[in-house]
Amino acid sequence: MNLNTDQLKRGIRTLQSSLELYTRAEAESVEREVFRNAIVKGFELTPETAFKLLKKALKEFGHGREGSIRHRSRSCCASVPLTA
Repeated sequence: MNLNTDQLKRGIRTLQSSLELYTRAEAESVEREVFRNAIVKGFELTPETAFKLLKKALKEFGHGREGSIRHRSRSCCASVPLTA
């Protein structure tokens, strides 16, 4: 299995740099607000990237959508006849 983690690593480095620059910026400055926004965005993107990599890895190991709980519950319920 070959997962490209470059984007995840870059996101983590960017998040670390933003945090470092945020702590150095003057309180109540525009720069501090810009770095704060970058940190928030990094917290949104980095876990999303990690989730996509995890999903890809699980799929390659045979744990794709077909094996999900949601999919199994749908197929299970579809085979049970409804009675009044």
